[in-house]
Amino acid sequence: MCLLTVGSAQAQTFCVFDMVGAQGPLALAMRDYAAQAKAWGANITIRSYVAERVAAEDFKVGQCDAVLLTGIRARQFNAFTGSIDSIGGLPDYPQLKLLINTLTRPEASKLMTAGNYEVAGLMPLGAAYIFLRDRRINSVAKMAGRKMAVLDDDKAQLVMAERIGAQAVASDVTTFAGKFNNGQVDAAASPAVAYLPLELYKGVGSTGAVLKMPVAQLTFQMVIHPEKFPAGFGQQSRAYFYSLFDPTLKTIRSAEDDILFFFPPPDGDAPKYREMMRQARISMTQKGIYDPKMMTLMKKIRCRVEPEQSECSDGQE
Repeated sequence: MCLLTVGSAQAQTFCVFDMVGAQGPLALAMRDYAAQAKAWGANITIRSYVAERVAAEDFKVGQCDAVLLTGIRARQFNAFTGSIDSIGGLPDYPQLKLLINTLTRPEASKLMTAGNYEVAGLMPLGAAYIFLRDRRINSVAKMAGRKMAVLDDDKAQLVMAERIGAQAVASDVTTFAGKFNNGQVDAAASPAVAYLPLELYKGVGSTGAVLKMPVAQLTFQMVIHPEKFPAGFGQQSRAYFYSLFDPTLKTIRSAEDDILFFFPPPDGDAPKYREMMRQARISMTQKGIYDPKMMTLMKKIRCRVEPEQSECSDGQE
C-alpha cells in the first residue's frame, strides 16, 4: 500500500519521440494525454526527442519512466506487441483497429507486460508503402540489385530485402528520407505521414511512384516502467490510446490523399506480394524475430474478415 502511495505522488517523465520536436503533433498530443493522466493519479512531464534511438536508451537506463516509440523500436521491450508491425501482418486499418481493440480489453493485460516493462498504449502510425524513385520498378523481380533503405533496428526489413534480391542500405527513421531523396537508395518503405514533412515527394519526383499496397501496419507504442505509476494505470492508459484511433486515422488518411503517383501493383501481382510477405513472416517467426502468439492472433483477424483466403485452411502461423 505504501508503494502505491509513493508511485501515485511522484512525478513521471514521459519521453516522446517526435521527429518534428517539442512542437510536433505527437509531442503536442501527448501533452493532452498527460493532462488526462492526472485523473489516474499520475503527474507526467513530457520530454520530446527527435532521435528515437536516444529516447529508447534513456528509457532503458531509467531516465524516462515512460517512452513513446515506433512499434519496431518498441519490440525490444515487448515482442508480442512489437510484432504488430510485421511485414504484411494486417492488410488494412479496420483490421488494425479490431486488433488494438482486442488488446485494450482487460483480459489481454497480461500480454501487455513483459519482464519489467508494460505497454500502456497503442496507436496507428499508418501503413508502410514502398516509395520508388523509378516507377518502371513495378515488380519484385525488378528490385533485384536495387538499393533499398532498411531500418537498422529491424532485422525483418533486412531479411525481406535479401529475399527480393535488393541491396539493403542501413538507415534509421531520421536518415532514410535523405538517402531516398538524394538518390543513395532506389526504394524506401514509409508511412504517408512522412511524405510532406520529410519531403519524400522530392525523391519520387515525376518519374517515381508509391506502391499502393501496405507492406506493414506501423504503430506507435507507449512503454512504461509500471512500478513508477499508480496501480491500474496501464489499463486506463490503453483505453485512452484506443480512443485516439479514429482521429489519428483521419490524419493518416489525409496524408495518404496528399501522395501523387500513388499506384496499385500491376494486375495479378497483389496475390504474389501477399504470399511473399506471408512466407517472410513465417520465416521470421521461426527465427525468433516475430512473436508466434501475435502471428496467430493476426491470422485469426485476417481470416475472420476474409475467410476465403487460402491461408485460412493451411495450418501455418
